[in-house]
Amino acid sequence: MPLFPEQEVNGWLISPEGRWCYHFYRDPQSWQRCPLIFVDKWSARPEGTSFQIKNRCKLPLDDALELCGHMLLNGWQKLSNQFEEALEVELSEECAM
Repeated sequence: MPLFPEQEVNGWLISPEGRWCYHFYRDPQSWQRCPLIFVDKWSARPEGTSFQIKNRCKLPLDDALELCGHMLLNGWQKLSNQFEEALEVELSEECAM
């Protein structure tokens, strides 16, 4: 069962120890038929909020959903208290997670 609906891929996960947050959100410039998902890795504050972006990659929807599922199975938790809008951050789109 997917973590996020296909129409609106947007959500946050936090690591079990609370050190890292991942933000998943759709690339608005990708095709509807073949959506691409940005995956941003952030360091987290002790209260569970994102603090500083570390890297970004872009994945096909299926790969992003697979990554989400794997993370949830390994103890990551959904967050709902993060930024309202995706941040515009200039980073390399290489996946270096």
